[in-house]
Amino acid sequence: YLSSIYTNQCDLLFYVDYHQCSYQKGIKGITNSVNETVTYLNNKINKANYNKVIFMGTSAGWYAAILFGSLCENIHNVVSFIPQTIVYSQNPHHANLKHIINNNTLYTLYGDTSITELSDAHHIRHCENINNHANVTIIKIHGCDLKQMRDNGTIKNILDNIMTTGVVP
Repeated sequence: YLSSIYTNQCDLLFYVDYHQCSYQKGIKGITNSVNETVTYLNNKINKANYNKVIFMGTSAGWYAAILFGSLCENIHNVVSFIPQTIVYSQNPHHANLKHIINNNTLYTLYGDTSITELSDAHHIRHCENINNHANVTIIKIHGCDLKQMRDNGTIKNILDNIMTTGVVP
């Protein structure tokens, strides 16, 4: 859906967490760790010389978008929907994302206020965990439905606004 809209304007890169460990073991067939993934992404970004770099993610990619958007160079925006910001990690520095948020990237997190169980990986507390940074914005939605947001044009509008103004509406 999105690739057909932006094909002539940007590169869309999609990675799958085949290890199912929030990208802690890298990208299968490409990298083996968070640090290798940061180096790989920085090289890809620098080689392409992009005007704007946006990280978004789904499932474990929500965490990864924030993680790599914080650790990589020259990332303009991170947009994450009902993300986890605290995960199990062999590297304690990567377990809680509040410790690695940088001051240059604009982070927009969509949190779901309808999730009331504190132990749920998508509870709003994960967004609030990194809310003490001036460049982090939390948009609270009761019932964050990504399929609906895709189908009604919300996600496209988010990307359009970032590409034209640099911020999420």
